[in-house]
Amino acid sequence: MNAVEASAFEPALAVANAVLYEGYLLYPYTASAGKNRVRWQFGVVAPRAYLSAGTGETAEQQTEVLFEVAGRAGPARITVLLRFLQVEARRVEAFGDGAYVPVESLVVDATTFLTFDEAVEREIGVTVAGASGTHVVTPVEIAAGGVEEILRDGDGAVRGRVVRERWALRATLSIEVDPVEAAPSLRKLRVRVENDSEVVAGERAGALRTALVSTHVLLAAENAAFLSVLDPPQPAAEATAALRNRQVFPVLIGAAGADEQRAPLVLASPIILYDFAQVAPQTDADAFDGTEIDELLTLSVLSLPDAEREEARATDPRARAIIERAERFDVHDLARVHAGALHRVQAPPRAEPISFDALDPFAAIDVPALDCVFVDGVKVAKGSAVRLHPKRRADVWDAFLDGKTATVRAIHQDVEDVLYVAVTVDDDPASDLHDWYGRSFFFYPEEIEPLETGS
Repeated sequence: MNAVEASAFEPALAVANAVLYEGYLLYPYTASAGKNRVRWQFGVVAPRAYLSAGTGETAEQQTEVLFEVAGRAGPARITVLLRFLQVEARRVEAFGDGAYVPVESLVVDATTFLTFDEAVEREIGVTVAGASGTHVVTPVEIAAGGVEEILRDGDGAVRGRVVRERWALRATLSIEVDPVEAAPSLRKLRVRVENDSEVVAGERAGALRTALVSTHVLLAAENAAFLSVLDPPQPAAEATAALRNRQVFPVLIGAAGADEQRAPLVLASPIILYDFAQVAPQTDADAFDGTEIDELLTLSVLSLPDAEREEARATDPRARAIIERAERFDVHDLARVHAGALHRVQAPPRAEPISFDALDPFAAIDVPALDCVFVDGVKVAKGSAVRLHPKRRADVWDAFLDGKTATVRAIHQDVEDVLYVAVTVDDDPASDLHDWYGRSFFFYPEEIEPLETGS
């Protein structure tokens, strides 16, 4: 894939990278945390030989989308970019009596080294003609490899080593273009990824050594446009319903323009997304959970005790970067993540780094408590009965809750002066319990319908 073709994916890379590292390492970013002992949950394409063990893992991933070529200048071309992580084992070994011995951790001059798995990014790009009947099979061959890092103390004595090891991968990337009989201007693109690598001993942990992790494909169309799988144009609705996507959810990507049902880019994600998903513009670095709020993750990291922060630093270089970035977080960063909306915060000019502990970024914020909000002229307050009509479609819960009746528990206003209505769902048998410990669903006022009259 040449530089011109690669640049076509630039608008999609921020979201695609969030998908690539979703769940790579979760807060509190320590190797000892239970959630980080069972990793690589998304987009795992396991070696086919491993499936004989009767597990739920899959050895293939399939993407099917429609694209439209009518009225386009020149022949259609489709570029497919396969992306995944290859697991890399990091083994720490202590040196003593002339031999190296594997250990869980090793401290050398106050620096801790931990045995843990890392990952290496992989990309394979293929461009094919968009003509019906196109069928291209590309082998994916990645050789085994590794590197050794000797650990010496301040006096130059060998204290141990870090050994990084990768196993060989063998897979195929198949691309097919078929006609759509009911619509001559439409064609169906099928992209299949299949893993035929050998299995390393050790049950699932061994199979992951030769798995494709966080596997997804990016699709770019030239002289063509992909149709939305979630909201297709009416003439393509029947053909779209016949598509068979396995382990992925194809969505249109990039900036939503005048046409919200077509786009030149598609991300086939192993995580449920919606068309034209975007990473918040305030996000300046990866946190391995693109669905969380950067500010909350940062504040959570700052609340970690020193021992957990040090373990996180030793767990992974990417975790170290998160810890150090959080420790630099100050009132200026708070204003940045709120895109300048914190008009109540008067931050002094940035001259020297300001410690988070020395200057509480929330000290200047004084938002008065609210007891009600008006919706279509009707007063809604604690105890009011409402019906829910989610409009944001932020996640699958919005679909579950649409049309449900609920009871208002509180009215909230955030630091950007946005109002929210906190509710518990009436037919939830645990609603009283949720109210007791403060767990609510949050909706904008325009997403609720008052069921009581009042001025």
